[in-house]
Amino acid sequence: MQEVKDARHISLVDCTLRDGGYYNDWDFSFSLIQHYVESMVKSGVDVIELGFRTLKSDRYLGPTAYTTDEFIDQLNIPRPVTLAVMLNAKEVVAEADPRLAIGKLFKRRTSSRVDLVRFAANHNEINALAPAIDELHNLGYEVALNLMQISDRSIAEVQTFGARCREMKVDIAYIADSFGGLRPHDIAPIIQALARGFEGPVGCHLHDNMTYALSSTLAAVSAGATWVDSTVMGMGRGPGNVKTEYLALELVRLGLSTIDVAPMVNLIANDFTELQRKYEWGSNFYYFMSANHGIHPTYVMELTKDGRYPPSEIVGALEHLGEQGAANFDRARLVGVTTGRTASYDGTFDLSGWCAARTVLILGPGAEARAKAGDLELLITKHQPIVICLGAFAPLDAKFVDAVVVCHPERAALEANALKLLQCPIFAPQQLMNELGITCQTVRDVGFKVTANRFAVGQSSVDIPRQLSAAYAIAIAAAGGAKRILLAGFDGFTPDDERFAEMQQVFESFALMAGTPPITAITRTRYDIKHSSIFAPY
Repeated sequence: MQEVKDARHISLVDCTLRDGGYYNDWDFSFSLIQHYVESMVKSGVDVIELGFRTLKSDRYLGPTAYTTDEFIDQLNIPRPVTLAVMLNAKEVVAEADPRLAIGKLFKRRTSSRVDLVRFAANHNEINALAPAIDELHNLGYEVALNLMQISDRSIAEVQTFGARCREMKVDIAYIADSFGGLRPHDIAPIIQALARGFEGPVGCHLHDNMTYALSSTLAAVSAGATWVDSTVMGMGRGPGNVKTEYLALELVRLGLSTIDVAPMVNLIANDFTELQRKYEWGSNFYYFMSANHGIHPTYVMELTKDGRYPPSEIVGALEHLGEQGAANFDRARLVGVTTGRTASYDGTFDLSGWCAARTVLILGPGAEARAKAGDLELLITKHQPIVICLGAFAPLDAKFVDAVVVCHPERAALEANALKLLQCPIFAPQQLMNELGITCQTVRDVGFKVTANRFAVGQSSVDIPRQLSAAYAIAIAAAGGAKRILLAGFDGFTPDDERFAEMQQVFESFALMAGTPPITAITRTRYDIKHSSIFAPY
């Protein structure tokens, strides 16, 4: 019997410049963007999503974070090609009037090269988008609505979402597997429920945490999806997405597309292979684990690039995040930065003279300390400073560390397993450790209070300007009578990072306190403090 061919055409949306931009702040070079667009046009990709449109402008982002009409016009893309941009729903619904937000971002479609506007929305943002969707239709645009974190929604909720899309006259209803936790057999019921509610074209955007993105996308197509997302080499946040070149080949084999992947070959070989080597997206054990636990993939991105965590502790941190719930990314749960937070703990440990007239070496998490670990160990062996490490993971052999400091609850919670195994004393408020359920061999109970722009030391507690382990360690050294403080591994963030300004302010506040010991960085640092070298004679 002759096989009956599927008569449908599947619309493939390549969203590389949008989803891939999470790795480089959407700062693709203009030449790469031109090469990419030319390749997509020649290949016959149905829709090119050029990037986001965002209302945010509080830090530097590249051109495809804004994807303005003026920028698009420079690319001279031929008219028959459909172009799309995406909006984050949370930005639009945060405005007092979502219609006005759309007015800030879009001209009439007749004056713009953009054809399709897509929203990425959480479940609680859907209803509030109705005025924005209506305004986009008034301006002449087609609208697609993507429901993110679909693995957290029931089948009934998916069908209700589809019905709401129909009521709002959305043109394409989408589901997005934000955590990459769906298996191929999970997809069909979701797509079918969406189609029942919407009764129009439905699509999917699937992440590759478990390497199922291709098979799951094909399962969605078999279940009735006619719109599918992909990216070149799978470049996208976290592990990335289904690969455009793989998906196109499969759709052509099934008779569902006429895309020619040949024009993409040079783009892949000459441009995106180098980007993949630099940013290392792609599925791995951590992303697989995060998908199983429903953890936002940005946690994996941040943990793996941090540099201080060995593999076992990344796993431990992910387990903790999974237990506590981490569907939404919150940077404060990973870094020791709290802006405007007022914390206060009493203490009982007598700091008087604990390091009197001694040199105190504070080890930070920067790559420079790890790179110079052997040299630091020689320096410690020769000059016998008191060595304090910020957190549980020392950049050198633990036998060289005299004490660890802990003051930030989220960081401590992530390091809980390692803290429990430490043999050296831990400077931390006992109350904080009790709250976190962390039992250690020796806790030196030193309290602290966060007071803006102020350092002060007492007998068993300190005032610090920020709830940072570095500030806490510096204050403890000063309270104990250190004659000088050396810093290693304080590489510093880039100057445009808010954490750089916060740490710089710590140093400046410390310098204002009377009788403070001098601070000197002995490995490379970006901070404006006194510099020396680990190799200088002491």
